[in-house]
Amino acid sequence: MRHGGMGRRWSTRAAAGLTAAVVLTGCSSDSGDKNDKGDKDRKAGGTGAPTGGAAAPGGKGDQDPKAVWAALLAATTTQQVVEYRGVRTSTGDTAKEQTVREDLWSWYDAAGKAAFTDRAYQVAAGAPVKRASCEAGREWSYNNALKQWTDTKRPCVVDMAREGKYVGDGILPTGLTVEQAKTFAGQLDATPGWLTPSAVEPAQQNGKSYLRLTVDLKPQPSGSGSSVNTDLLLKAFRATVADFTKGPYQIENFGQQSGSPVRAVFWLDPATHLPAYSEVSTTVVDKGVATGAVRHLRTEYLFGAPAPRPDRGTLVPVPAPSWPEQGTKPPQV
Repeated sequence: MRHGGMGRRWSTRAAAGLTAAVVLTGCSSDSGDKNDKGDKDRKAGGTGAPTGGAAAPGGKGDQDPKAVWAALLAATTTQQVVEYRGVRTSTGDTAKEQTVREDLWSWYDAAGKAAFTDRAYQVAAGAPVKRASCEAGREWSYNNALKQWTDTKRPCVVDMAREGKYVGDGILPTGLTVEQAKTFAGQLDATPGWLTPSAVEPAQQNGKSYLRLTVDLKPQPSGSGSSVNTDLLLKAFRATVADFTKGPYQIENFGQQSGSPVRAVFWLDPATHLPAYSEVSTTVVDKGVATGAVRHLRTEYLFGAPAPRPDRGTLVPVPAPSWPEQGTKPPQV
């Protein structure tokens, strides 16, 4: 497998502005103030303060989808403190779907090895909403009958196999060092025709200017005669980080339905190339056959935010993205 690819296209200026850090390896106690600044930034349509550096400023390359994707990778994968506010929905024929709606709130500090998750989910339309949270290494659940939060007395670790699968935007990891980010970008570029930045254009939201970048992830034939797609994200991450299972990384449509076609659209700041918002839309395919379901994941980002401090005395809704849905269509099978 060749290395380099997009990593070689990084500008010297971009690489120089990125700060090395370590990948999150667990969940530990963290203190912080309430996220007042983050709320103000979100209302203004901003992304908060970047941590760990950003890509080169905007320029002529912003007309080239591949160049913008390379800058987005450089800026985002090296961020060290990120908060995500997301909503995942399943529509159409959802009989085989594990959930029909998930409200996902997560945060982590890669260098501080601290993380937080809060998830409200429905297993079927009309089903009661269940709530689970991981904070400072402790698992919490909400009892609908008692109408109260309960400390389950069980530890939680935000790794890929457990709560960590809810941390992220479904496509990009964060918390990498500069060299790890280059390796990851090169790994993504090593499968021709798979991950394709297909379009970039200017966009406006709440009076602010963004670049709207569309990236298509196309299923690829595997040795078993079936197809894979987002499993290749894990393959790239595994080749990048030695202890990859210890860090959080949400990969959309991971596992059995990896072969589903995916379209990801990012709205990013033209100056920093950090995303403010993204939508990932999937036509669900199981064993080569479309199930009739469509998945849609909306994510808003806040970089450099303090750790969330949820109110355990009551049931406060999971914070939703402030961006309205932008109407990203699922790709065709």
